[in-house]
Amino acid sequence: MKVLRIDDQIEFHPKAFVRKRLMQTDSLNFNMYCIEPGQKNPLHRHPISEEMLFFLRGTGDCVVGKEVTAVGPGTAVWVPKDAPHEIINTGSERMIVVLAQAPTPCDHVYVDPAEVGEPVRV
Repeated sequence: MKVLRIDDQIEFHPKAFVRKRLMQTDSLNFNMYCIEPGQKNPLHRHPISEEMLFFLRGTGDCVVGKEVTAVGPGTAVWVPKDAPHEIINTGSERMIVVLAQAPTPCDHVYVDPAEVGEPVRV
């Protein structure tokens, strides 16, 4: 068994969000994103992997495909495979997100926002 404390893994950077791999198996990645106010995890997609996001701290917007929704502590968002998505910290507090991605490898392909169009708030 492998056990870790999320609070011991928190790390922020003033210039860009921090992505940390917390655990990995042959078929699953478990990551954490630390996002300062005004920062974002830019629009991207995973061609063969789906993702489950769970927001621990902070508030902001999560874009998946052509939809955007407000997120905060206790919110979970499922991202289907190959769906363009991004997380934006629009709040005044630091944001912490933990997430699982499967299957691996989970390739990141950055997406031009013009390809998706203006998202609709849900």
